[in-house]
Amino acid sequence: MDVNGIWHAIAACLMGYLVGGIPTGWLLVRWQRFGLDVRRYGSGNIGTSNVYRHAGFDLAAIVGPLQFAQGVVPVLVTRLLGFSVLVQVLVALAAVAGNGWPIYLRFNGGRGVAVATGAVGPLTIAGFIAVLVCFALGALRHRIALAVLGAFCVLPIVAYFFNGVTVALGCTAILVLLVLRRLEGLPEDRRAYGSFWKLVRDRLVFDTRPGRPLVGPRMDPGVKTGPG
Repeated sequence: MDVNGIWHAIAACLMGYLVGGIPTGWLLVRWQRFGLDVRRYGSGNIGTSNVYRHAGFDLAAIVGPLQFAQGVVPVLVTRLLGFSVLVQVLVALAAVAGNGWPIYLRFNGGRGVAVATGAVGPLTIAGFIAVLVCFALGALRHRIALAVLGAFCVLPIVAYFFNGVTVALGCTAILVLLVLRRLEGLPEDRRAYGSFWKLVRDRLVFDTRPGRPLVGPRMDPGVKTGPG
């Protein structure tokens, strides 16, 4: 790849980060619910589940597809522009990182699951189907948080067999980003609540944090998420 190609790849990754990081859930809730900051309630997440619990099904039904598109669109655009598979993988990672650590919200965003699911689609159809199957099984057993973790653990294996090493490594990196988001704020929770390994288990298996009920105002030390 020549110098121009490197700069084009960097620009594509920046595009992926900025598109993936648009806080659609936060913006829609504030716009439609009289300035409500969804980060102050429930899980504190700006994704579909927390929007559904605190702002209603109508907004959640919009947020989910929009976040999915935030993963799909950057990767598809990169492919249509003729970039290599490696650059497409890097753009997918940038979109997921943008959702988790968006510049728009002082680098504290969502879990990245919907964006990651969308980004996976253009990279590996087989992996995308495997992820959806895991999601469906988890929904049937009411263990969606565990199913999400399992889906993205299975994803690199499926991607390796159907799409090769580059895509498999990219899917592994996506898994790492999702795990890092689940473990966000762990040191603070350790100081406030103790029981380190229980906190880790609850984060990874159930995606729950002390002081953050499924419904209602947050009561944890990190509830102050910024002005307005």
